Amino acid sequence: MFVDIHSHVIWGVDDGAKTKEETQRMLQEAVADGIGAIVCTPHVTPGVYEFPEDVFLQHFDAAKQYIRQEGLALKLYKGAEILYTDPTSRLLREGRVLSMAETKHAMIEFSPTDTNDHIFDALQKVAGSGFIPIIAHMERYPAIGKISQVKEMKSRFRAMVQINARTLTRKQPLLRRGFFDGIFKEGLVDFIATDTHSMEGRGTCMTEGIKAARVKYGDRVIDRILKNAEELIQD
Repeated sequence: MFVDIHSHVIWGVDDGAKTKEETQRMLQEAVADGIGAIVCTPHVTPGVYEFPEDVFLQHFDAAKQYIRQEGLALKLYKGAEILYTDPTSRLLREGRVLSMAETKHAMIEFSPTDTNDHIFDALQKVAGSGFIPIIAHMERYPAIGKISQVKEMKSRFRAMVQINARTLTRKQPLLRRGFFDGIFKEGLVDFIATDTHSMEGRGTCMTEGIKAARVKYGDRVIDRILKNAEELIQD
């Protein structure tokens, strides 16, 4: 059973699931896709938009109750996909922004237009606050395009890299293909996750993505990545 560390399955808090019924269908779909645990990661923009945490916690509990009622082999954990802002590090340290499954890992998102300097500065501040940054869907950031950059992020800030499963099912642009293959082959990718948002268009595809990755990068590489997700929720 896979552990999905990036999912917008909880309804009514961001651009993910819109209704309770859609959340329930997405949970059923996750189980059918071989997922046994999900870290629920709604979008959070600290200090800019007020996150409806009370609503999130209420709907999170309702989703867990549905899982129990249906007898689904699925566990849910709380988390957040944090768009980095200046208050992020302080609010993480104060416990006012959710970390990943109550661990010292924090999933950090950037804008595709952010510069390398901005990304490095953000990772440094998150790490300086005592958290291990997980870079959400790193394939989306044009500023990160060299293997040496990724190695430096890991050595300096203990940063971890998450790639979307759907990306693995698609052919990469020529200019990104070598970089993408390189970060996998050099063991620089730490997580594969769905980033699922809805039943239509952005559903889960973990099994398909993992299968494609195994074919291209081999069992040893992918088994290590899957183990990282298991260890995260056991931390």
